[in-house]
Amino acid sequence: MENVTGILLCGGKGERLKPLTDNLPKPLVQIRGKPLLQHLLEWLSHEGVRRFVACTGYRADAIEAFLTQHRWDVRCVNSGDADMVVRLRDARPLVSARSLVCYGDTVANVDLSALAAEHTRRSALATITVHPFYSPFGVVEYNGDQQVNCFREKPRLPYWINIGYLLLEPEAMDLLACATGMSGFLADLAATGRLFAYEHGGRHITVNTEMERLSAEAQIVEFITLMETHEDISHVTGLHAPDTHGAVKETS
Repeated sequence: MENVTGILLCGGKGERLKPLTDNLPKPLVQIRGKPLLQHLLEWLSHEGVRRFVACTGYRADAIEAFLTQHRWDVRCVNSGDADMVVRLRDARPLVSARSLVCYGDTVANVDLSALAAEHTRRSALATITVHPFYSPFGVVEYNGDQQVNCFREKPRLPYWINIGYLLLEPEAMDLLACATGMSGFLADLAATGRLFAYEHGGRHITVNTEMERLSAEAQIVEFITLMETHEDISHVTGLHAPDTHGAVKETS
């Protein structure tokens, strides 16, 4: 993963998290005392990613100020109030090899080495990480006579959801030029016959509402434990790196 650039989509307004996001971008909402974006960067660094592009918009100044406090190798691209495809287009000039597109409000303990290995084995143009879909409600099962057989609390459904961690070859990003929205970009990738899915069955934490933020407080412990017990983790988290490592740069 050392030759992969992590592209972090950090420009959303987080409307459903108000009032927390009245003056704070959603990726900086804190989970267990750290911004969600910090948890994401630490996990990606833990998995070997060394370079990043942060695609900012809403309260870009706050994202940039946060990043300058650390020593990750990050460049910021402020696209203003734009959709994800525009942000990716603006990031494209800063990417020369493979890239990994992640949502700035989502953390998952994806095995990036395994993701890359599957991507390479399939000669994929792009590989998107998917996670099992669980019903947000309990369901009732009954027979033809409407006699109830059982209740299932928030069961796993026979579908998979897109959680980002989208690994792209440089040629894949060329399709951004004509794409209409993120769904259109993914549809264009699928039309090439070289878009594949990587199934992730581990932790997936996303924060869109206050209820999800409270749930994330408990779930994020797994990530913290994994990194705290990792040998000499300081050299990849960016928290104690020397002053000469990386810089946060603003591009137009």
